[in-house]
Amino acid sequence: MALFAELSPDPIFRFDETGKVVLANNSAHQLFPYKVLVGGQVQNVLPFTAEYNAHDLITHNKSVNHTMLIGERFYMFIVMGVTKFGMCQVYGRDITDLKIKERELKDALERAEESKKLKEFFLSQISHEIRSPLNVIIGYSDLLMNELMKEHPDYRSIFLSMINNSKRLYRTFDLMLNMSQLRTGKYEMRLERVNINSLVKTLLNEFKSFSQEKDLGLSFINTLEKDAVATVDHYSFAQIFINLIDNAIKYTNHGKIDIILYKSNSNLCVDVSDTGIGIPKEYQSKLFTPFSQADMGYTRPYDGTGLGLALVKSFIELNRAKIKVNSEPGRGSTFTVILEGEKRWGMEV
Repeated sequence: MALFAELSPDPIFRFDETGKVVLANNSAHQLFPYKVLVGGQVQNVLPFTAEYNAHDLITHNKSVNHTMLIGERFYMFIVMGVTKFGMCQVYGRDITDLKIKERELKDALERAEESKKLKEFFLSQISHEIRSPLNVIIGYSDLLMNELMKEHPDYRSIFLSMINNSKRLYRTFDLMLNMSQLRTGKYEMRLERVNINSLVKTLLNEFKSFSQEKDLGLSFINTLEKDAVATVDHYSFAQIFINLIDNAIKYTNHGKIDIILYKSNSNLCVDVSDTGIGIPKEYQSKLFTPFSQADMGYTRPYDGTGLGLALVKSFIELNRAKIKVNSEPGRGSTFTVILEGEKRWGMEV
């Protein structure tokens, strides 16, 4: 043991139950050149050892560790009780480089956190600053279209394009803001009883101009005897269907989009079904991954941020719902939102 200690580049001590140092290697002497080591008390060079009972460490083979600044270098010392020898063994290691890396990592994390906060503030501010004038543009465009359509019906497509692109830009900022809130845990759930029929009808009215621009059918089919009511977070639950309907219209060039409300066993189901381009099987597992659109060659001719379905998945989980996809290239897609169990929903009285 003495030979090993002497050859070690790390400082090594051995002291007895009274704290008297009985062994100190050359590295230890170099670390404490002005201290009496062998024969002296260990706490004179390693003050932290006074906090521990040497007899207890030795009797129970316990070990403790402590980091200590010596000059400008950091050292980690491990004190091990060795019952066999009736002694405590101390191993030291220079961890200055590790401490520097640790500090650099901590600084980087702090900068990242500051950057994240700045991004959140920017998104919040820019979202407000842009959405407010967009609302004005949408409102006046709608008003002008209704007025001018009487004398200039050929202007209809121009105004529809203006209104729809303004709405799309508005929703893009919503997407970014929502995703940021979810990623940072800032989104606040507000559960309430929501009339699903009324919600879907309101959303269809919002998307009416989009379907008209592409000459697509857009309908709501309710197979239930009465309106369905569910306990969900109104905003996020609406965003699920906003993104699904938006995608259905975006990827459908001919035909129609149907929103179908029905009961399956004890579950409430809502289908968003289209006659669009469909989704190949190999891409379906990636659908709900952020920016997955970039990996899907078949969607490249279409606009989009790649965040919509990722946000849908997050909001589905937030509302403790489920979603499944049934799609075939060239034949369209059906996204089914499922609220499981009759405790989650009921019929309007």
